[in-house]
Amino acid sequence: MMHGWPGSVLEFRKVIGPLTDPAAHGDDPRRAFHIVAPAMPGFGFSGKPVSTGCGLPQISDLYIKLMTQLGYTRWGMQGGDLGAGVADAIARKKPDGLVGAHMNFAMVLPTSEEMAEASPEEKAMLGDAKHFWDVLSGYAKEQSTRPQTIGYSLADSPSGLAAWIYAMFQDTGATRGDAEASFSQDEMLDDIMLYWIPNTGASAARLYWELSKAGGPAGGQPKGPIANPTGFTMLKQEHVRISKRWAQKRYSDVIYFNGESDGGHFAALERPQVLVDDIRATFARLS
Repeated sequence: MMHGWPGSVLEFRKVIGPLTDPAAHGDDPRRAFHIVAPAMPGFGFSGKPVSTGCGLPQISDLYIKLMTQLGYTRWGMQGGDLGAGVADAIARKKPDGLVGAHMNFAMVLPTSEEMAEASPEEKAMLGDAKHFWDVLSGYAKEQSTRPQTIGYSLADSPSGLAAWIYAMFQDTGATRGDAEASFSQDEMLDDIMLYWIPNTGASAARLYWELSKAGGPAGGQPKGPIANPTGFTMLKQEHVRISKRWAQKRYSDVIYFNGESDGGHFAALERPQVLVDDIRATFARLS
């Protein structure tokens, strides 16, 4: 399971138990998964890149190597936010043992033709995305262009770091403008502390700079649709989401799609049961 910014492995605390020990949660024990949840390079207690060039393709290589060294010969992926971008990069490499993926985010933008032909539902998606990019994405522009500048503030001031990350919970949860209605204070503080204690405000921000220098999430990677079997959960209060038909143009084997559930950007924290059910439904089609 792969997180993004400003998330962490702590996002998965509500889903790890049901996925790894379904019997303890009133479900069929035969539906159990092993969960590997690495911290992204530069995040949490992971190592910090010491040179440039650690973008999504390089992180995907590290994760493929990790699964090989752990001895897994058959495995799947789950990703949200930047973790979905890593999942795409892994899928394009077609590593041995990879059977499929589930994602609660997609790092793609509709084409001008898709925008012109958008259904009413898709027009609502375009409106939400436009609001996000026009009004709420200042953090991404700063981290894509001057990550080290904001990094000094994030490393120097716990209140500055807290405000920087809290804004994302405030803006992108299902209850927009009311973070505490979607997340407990402990959940948010735990996530903030996993940036403060290991001092990863700047090192995590630099991943946005790497994405920008590469020309975007798919920069430097093979073109064309992703053939890896993929399931999606597109929660309805996620600002940047795609429709099933937009997904099918970029993923040639969409085996599951849920666009009907409420929830925002942090699916594992906000709607853990929905995410668990959708992960199971996706990989049940691959068993």
